[in-house]
Amino acid sequence: MLTPAQLKDLAVFGGLAEADLTLIRELLEERVYEPGASVVEEGAPGRDLFVIEEGEAEILKRAAAGGEVRIAQLGPGACFGEMALVGIMRRAASVRAGSQLRTLSLSYPRVAELAREHPQTFTMLIMNLARELCRRLQQADAVLGEFGISCSPSSTGT
Repeated sequence: MLTPAQLKDLAVFGGLAEADLTLIRELLEERVYEPGASVVEEGAPGRDLFVIEEGEAEILKRAAAGGEVRIAQLGPGACFGEMALVGIMRRAASVRAGSQLRTLSLSYPRVAELAREHPQTFTMLIMNLARELCRRLQQADAVLGEFGISCSPSSTGT
C-alpha cells in the first residue's frame, strides 16, 4: 500500500500538501486483479478513478471491424477512469490486467465527500485530473495529425 509520501510522486496527486495526501490516502481502496482480469468494460457505467500501484494494465477499444485494439499499456503511477469520474460518462475503453495488477481506487462518493469537507484539496485534485486529460487529448491530437485525420472543432481541445 502506497504511503502518503509515495502518493506525492504520482502526477494525479502532485502539488498536494502532506496533510492532503494523508487525507486522500484514507479515501483510496486497494484492489487486486489477476492477469487477464477485466477491470472496467467499454460502455459500462462507472464512477471510479484507478491509480496503478503495481503491475500493468492494457487499455482496449472496440474496433469497427470487431474485436479489440490495444491503444495503451499503463504501468505503476498511471491512472485511468478519470473520464468516467469527472465527465459522468460511460467507460470510454476497456481495461484489462496485463499482469498481476494492484490498484488504488477513488470512488465518486469519496470525491463528493472530499468536495464537501475539504474543498481546497478537492480543487487541486480536480485540477490535476484536468491536466492529465489535457495531456491525453494532446497525445490523441498528435496521432490524428500524424495520420492526416481531421475532426470537427468541437471534438478537439484546440
